[in-house]
Amino acid sequence: MKIFKTTVILLLILVLLGGYYFYELKTSKPVKEDNKIFTFKKEDVASLKIEKQGKALISFQKEGNDWYITSPVSYKADSIYVDELLDNLTSLTFDRKLEGDLFTYGLEKPSYVVEGRLKNGYTYSLMIGNKSPVKENYMEGYYIRTDKSNEIYRVNASSIENFFLTDNYLYKYMEKFVVTVPKNEIKKLVFYENGKEFQFKKDEKGNWQLDGKTLKQEEMDNLLDSIVLLQINGLDEGKNVVSADRPFAFDVYGKDKVERISFAKKDENNEYVLIDGKSIGQYVSLKDINSIKNNLDKLIK
Repeated sequence: MKIFKTTVILLLILVLLGGYYFYELKTSKPVKEDNKIFTFKKEDVASLKIEKQGKALISFQKEGNDWYITSPVSYKADSIYVDELLDNLTSLTFDRKLEGDLFTYGLEKPSYVVEGRLKNGYTYSLMIGNKSPVKENYMEGYYIRTDKSNEIYRVNASSIENFFLTDNYLYKYMEKFVVTVPKNEIKKLVFYENGKEFQFKKDEKGNWQLDGKTLKQEEMDNLLDSIVLLQINGLDEGKNVVSADRPFAFDVYGKDKVERISFAKKDENNEYVLIDGKSIGQYVSLKDINSIKNNLDKLIK
């Protein structure tokens, strides 16, 4: 009896899969030569938002040449990862065009929605539905549609999986470098340590000076490198730090801006980093902070 029940269940599964497979083949339309979903270029995109089951997860806004996270926090974005999203979006192609109701393909209530706005004000939405039960050329796929058409498409899974945000997605899309002023544009540094202040200035000839004394370029390069390479290595989401409690801080002067960096205690291996007096819970390694201190000590001794 047990074997009979198992056989019946397996037959039912085969019938369902076979019916779905037949339905997909029956309702598919031949793919035309031009099978791109969107025609705009990534340089045209001004903002981007990703929603999951109706809840906004993250939003980006472009300002000049840089991308910024505008929700759920305000922070400069890692442009490399944002560009990766835009590349996926603007190069998205379909391998099948299908007919049918939205419910069948999980598009009545999409699992993910990607919304964007172009520089010319044009808006678009990409809705992502169910995963296709049938592979196309051995490749997995998902069903999608846009807000500009009633067409249902099947796309390669790898082309949209970056939109499926996983744990720590906010940290992933944050700019990792603490100091964003390029090394060659830094013209002044001010350090604060244990109540003392040290000012480093770059003269017209490109030499760095401290209290009127010209410094060794190699040692100064080591200090500058340890500053511009300082990166956050984690994020405590929801943690807002508004007061620095560590006896070490520094200001970086660029061509047209000043970045003020200070720290607050987190644990024995890390410290929260405050940029212009604010932190959203991002932290840096104490080892990297000590590297800056060591390079500083060599110059002020």
